Amino acid sequence: MSSNQSGYPRPAYAWYMVALLLVIYTFSFIDRQILGLLGPWIIKDFQISDTMFGLLTGFGFAVFYTLFGLPFARIADSRSRRGLIAVGLLVWSLMTALSSLARGYWMLFALRIGVGVGEAALAPAANSLVADSFPKKRLATALSVYAMGIPVGSALAFYVGGTVINLADQLPDIVVPGGELMRNWQKVLLMVGLPGMLLTLLMFTVKEPSRKGATGESDSIPVREVIAHVKNRFRAYAGICFGVSFVAMLGFGTLIFLTLFFHRYHGLEPGDVGKTFGLISLVTGPAGLLLGGYLADRWLAQGKQDSHVRALLVAPFGYLIPAVALPFISDTNLVWWVLGFSNFFINLPSGIAFASLQIITPNQMRGQVIAFYVFCTNILGYGGGPFLIGFLTDSLFGDKMMLNYSLALVAAITTPCCIGLLLWGRKAFAAAVVEEEERQKALAQTVETPAL
Repeated sequence: MSSNQSGYPRPAYAWYMVALLLVIYTFSFIDRQILGLLGPWIIKDFQISDTMFGLLTGFGFAVFYTLFGLPFARIADSRSRRGLIAVGLLVWSLMTALSSLARGYWMLFALRIGVGVGEAALAPAANSLVADSFPKKRLATALSVYAMGIPVGSALAFYVGGTVINLADQLPDIVVPGGELMRNWQKVLLMVGLPGMLLTLLMFTVKEPSRKGATGESDSIPVREVIAHVKNRFRAYAGICFGVSFVAMLGFGTLIFLTLFFHRYHGLEPGDVGKTFGLISLVTGPAGLLLGGYLADRWLAQGKQDSHVRALLVAPFGYLIPAVALPFISDTNLVWWVLGFSNFFINLPSGIAFASLQIITPNQMRGQVIAFYVFCTNILGYGGGPFLIGFLTDSLFGDKMMLNYSLALVAAITTPCCIGLLLWGRKAFAAAVVEEEERQKALAQTVETPAL
């Protein structure tokens, strides 16, 4: 790996690394979200409620993903990020494939915990690699491309899942331990999990870039220093982390129950939902992400220090009305159009959020700050979103045919919370950008000044 005069890798190599990380991130979201497409069969076979399905797809994954995030972030900030990603990829792919052997709800729940543990390795290590491979003025765009793994993975989870469902019907019977035949949805999990294990080998084509703005050698800095730094810039961090978490709560919660919504209200089969939404998301998701990265980079180039928060605010104002209205539209074709519009804006924040945290954080704290962000988005968003929608349907409305009211209510609650938190942290973020720029300049002068 060669570098240019700025110390960053050559652009062609840096973009190759981003492309590979994008593919891996895409696989992580396929394995994470495939259960949403399989919901009607899992609920029927295991005789579970919407609330239990929300726990399986939400907190079953998110809690352990979050718990392992901090120790993995400590590794990412001081050791091999490439190796950490490779091991995590192998673990979560294996757990997804083994989910095909689940004979009951709690066994599947335990295997989803394993998926969460494996995927916890990716975010802090990948973000740190990208941040050390691009200058700040290109970072939001680079991380937005990497973050396309979210909508692309979600789209492929639906589209490939819909295709694999049809393929599973044609596969010969497979007998699982205990003598039972593997159900079609279990065959889908097996076929989705196996390719990820092969992808592990490609991670070893990546070389570690030098750590930019590091305050020392490879040793981890004390946790108390990380805590002190976050407390000093708490309003900037909290505004972004919690604000974007409410976007994740709506986006992921809706995504998990999307197949059930179309199945119950529009009479569509899961395979048909998967193929249609997969194609829609494959276009609208990346387009939203790229727009977000473009806006953040453009406004930053114009001297707007709060550029990233400005770009983040575009999202909730864009999806509020379509997200609240969508569950009550009876025309199926119109629903798809409104869903695509909403999906465009819901996907806009992901890359910007990563970039915004990177540019106000010293290098050897980045993985741990990303772990804090992951904690927020996973507990509130990926955990809380599916659970809240299922709980509202079962306990507040008491009727599975009231799912549309749950979807609309979650949109009406989360969107104002998102806007309020981003506005609350906006000025603090701008101040943190200036402060970090001054710190980096002082560090560079210290390194360049010869000892007397």
